[in-house]
Amino acid sequence: MDVEKISLNYDIESFVMENGDIAGRLRLISAGYNGAKKETEAVLKELATLLNPDGGVPFNLTQGNPSSVKDTSELLPLIITLKETKPDFVEKMIMFLISRQKADGGFAEALNVDPYIEDKWGGTTGRDWYPVGKSVTWLTGKALEALCLAKYEDESRIWRARDFLLYSQHEDGHWPDYKDQQISDPLATGNILPALRAAGVDLDKKVYVNGRAALFHHLKESIDANSYLDMVDLTAVGKPQSDKEVEVLNQGLGLIAQNQNKDGGWSQAGSKKSDAELSSILAFVIKRCC
Repeated sequence: MDVEKISLNYDIESFVMENGDIAGRLRLISAGYNGAKKETEAVLKELATLLNPDGGVPFNLTQGNPSSVKDTSELLPLIITLKETKPDFVEKMIMFLISRQKADGGFAEALNVDPYIEDKWGGTTGRDWYPVGKSVTWLTGKALEALCLAKYEDESRIWRARDFLLYSQHEDGHWPDYKDQQISDPLATGNILPALRAAGVDLDKKVYVNGRAALFHHLKESIDANSYLDMVDLTAVGKPQSDKEVEVLNQGLGLIAQNQNKDGGWSQAGSKKSDAELSSILAFVIKRCC
C-alpha cells in the first residue's frame, strides 16, 4: 500500500510565489516545484541581503530585527537541499546557530529577541512554548536537524544537542517545550523526530519509537477532528512502516486537499484569508509525502 498522489484543485505555487516571504518561496524551491525553481538565484540573493552580520536570519525575516535561531534553523535545511549551489553565507549561518547552543546542549534565543516574539505571539494567553534565554526542545530540534544536514563536523556539539533531546522526553512519548514543563507539546515532537533521524539515532531506540507512535496518534486524532493545521507534521514521522500508517498519511493529505482555498492557499484557524506561511508549509508537506 503506497501513499496516494494528491491532486490539488487550485494553484498553490502561484499563490506562494506571489504572496510568500523568502522562507515560503524557498520551501517550494526545496520541495521541487518546477516554477519556483526558476526563482532560486533571485531568492538566494535576497536572503544574502537579509542576513545579519552575525550570520543569523533576522526574526520574522524582517531587516533590522535581531537574529533568530528559529528562522535561521528553518531556512538552512532548505538551502542545503539546493545541491547545485552552496552560497557563501551557509558557513556564517552555521556559526550563528552554534553561538546559540547552551551548556546543557540545547539551543535558545537570545534575550534581545524576546520583545519581537512577544509582539508576534504573546497575545492574552502567554507564550510559554517559546521562552528565551533557556534551552527549548523544539528549537533544539530545528537547530540540530539543520546542523546535521549541513554536515557540521563538531560531533561533540551534535551529541550534546541529541542527548538534551533524548533525556527530556515525557512518558507519553511527546516532549515538553522545555525541561521541567509539565505539559507535552505534540508540535515539539514534530520538530524533534526529524532531528533525531538526522543525528543518526537508531530508529529502533525506545525514545524514537515512542515519540513516533505518539505523533501518529496525535495526527489520527487531528484527522478525526478535521484539523488540517496539524498536518504540517505529516513529514515528521518519516517513511510509513505499515498499512495503518499509510492510511493516516493518505487521510491527512486528503484533509489538506479538501481545505484548500480557491486562491490556492490555506487559512489559519478562525480566518478565511489564506496565510502564505502556512500554505507554503502544507505545499512542502504534500510534495515530500507524495
